[in-house]
Amino acid sequence: MSRLHIASIILAPALAAAVLASAGRFEAPKTDVVPPAVIIAEGLAEDIQTDLDSSNWTMAQTRLAELQKNRARLRVLLHAPGIAGYGAAFDSLTAQVKRQDRPAALQSANHMSREIVRIMGNYNPTVPVQVGYLDVAGRDAIYAAETGRWEDAIAAAAELRVNYAAVQTDVASRKPTLDRLVIQHLTELDSAVTTQSVARIRATATRVLDDVDLIEGVF
Repeated sequence: MSRLHIASIILAPALAAAVLASAGRFEAPKTDVVPPAVIIAEGLAEDIQTDLDSSNWTMAQTRLAELQKNRARLRVLLHAPGIAGYGAAFDSLTAQVKRQDRPAALQSANHMSREIVRIMGNYNPTVPVQVGYLDVAGRDAIYAAETGRWEDAIAAAAELRVNYAAVQTDVASRKPTLDRLVIQHLTELDSAVTTQSVARIRATATRVLDDVDLIEGVF
């Protein structure tokens, strides 16, 4: 049995349990809507990844300036411990953009996205937070593959499965064709990760990210 296969057996169940435990914390009824500053942070964290992916450093610097302004709003809105992880990822991203370290900058920007989804879980978002984690995990799969971090790629694929399971009933009941498509793409991604095909992982994970956009429309 290959080391990669062994890692997938060990990591996937552990990650699934962790994600489910995390998801459970977000099931309690909440009445507060997500503040605009949090929504803005989510959009900027995604936008800067698009800039970084194409090595558009000029635009990335512009996004950083916008993120810095919005960070000040988040500090006023949220308690310091609540945005500590987001702040650390932002500081790391700032340094990496300055060095023009594309792979590391992409990881930090996506970690910012993950922290924003976690913050959203404290409110009552229109779209379940698991859908946000689907987007983060899909990007994680791409970034991990492109830097040869295969255990992280396995973990990302497993996280996609767990978070989709949390929303699958709604998707399947309202858009069964989309449900079948998501399952197909997740299966293809699992195969691409097993064979360590970077090109296939990027192509298939990108299709999953497109699916996530459609899943958002279900809610």
